[in-house]
Amino acid sequence: MNNDQIDGIQAELVRTYPSCRVKVNDDKQEIVAEIRDGFAVAVIERSQPHFHGTMREIYRVLRGALYVACGGQGHVLREGESLTIEPGLIHYARAAGEPAWIEVESEPPWSPEDHHVL
Repeated sequence: MNNDQIDGIQAELVRTYPSCRVKVNDDKQEIVAEIRDGFAVAVIERSQPHFHGTMREIYRVLRGALYVACGGQGHVLREGESLTIEPGLIHYARAAGEPAWIEVESEPPWSPEDHHVL
């Protein structure tokens, strides 16, 4: 995503979720709006392969389509579809076209100590 796209996405996230904290990954390929413990909205062009030791995630597509590789299997998620990612499974995603907007529920809530990038 370029800087103009990032600025527009950040503005929309803050308008939609006024109390959120927005983080942009260093590679500018993923933006995450932390809404509350265990719930975020991510805008993904491409995510890095990673896993979580204890956390279970549920991805639910709000806008666009997302290719997800998880545990050696490929998935295509479209608007309204979801995928549960169990602890320990290596996963990553990329948008099918424009950046995809997804809800991310996590149990227990996400923590940097449980986020292991490969």
